[in-house]
Amino acid sequence: MDRRNFINDIGQVTVAVCAGSLLAACSKSSDNNATPGPGGGGGGNALLTANLTSELTAVGSSKTSGTVIVIRTAAGNVAASFVALSLVCTHEQCTVDYVGSNGFKCPCHGSEYNVSGTVTMGPAPSSLKKYTVTVNSNTLTVS
Repeated sequence: MDRRNFINDIGQVTVAVCAGSLLAACSKSSDNNATPGPGGGGGGNALLTANLTSELTAVGSSKTSGTVIVIRTAAGNVAASFVALSLVCTHEQCTVDYVGSNGFKCPCHGSEYNVSGTVTMGPAPSSLKKYTVTVNSNTLTVS
């Protein structure tokens, strides 16, 4: 084999390997699309947990985990004393800021929401997503 044929053969093999790698990287497989479960010890589909003996003890207090926030809106360790919402604005998916009793404000386009997540000023088209709150003894779980 002469030098020219050798280099041509190596080039063809390199192109074939790169093309195969590119196709494999772009393919969809069920393993690549698996949605990871939530981290931490909340169990099941818990998005956030709180120990009510040490967290969320005052009305207006809050706890966040990722893009989920839970706020104590009333006294008592019952689910109705809390609201859990997404921090993702329904306008263009910016992360909203919790501004205490004034609710939420989107820093991107000025949308405002009250503490229960209802739009009070647009351009947001709908309320913040609500999550389910459960209280079992002194443990609050958002799912």
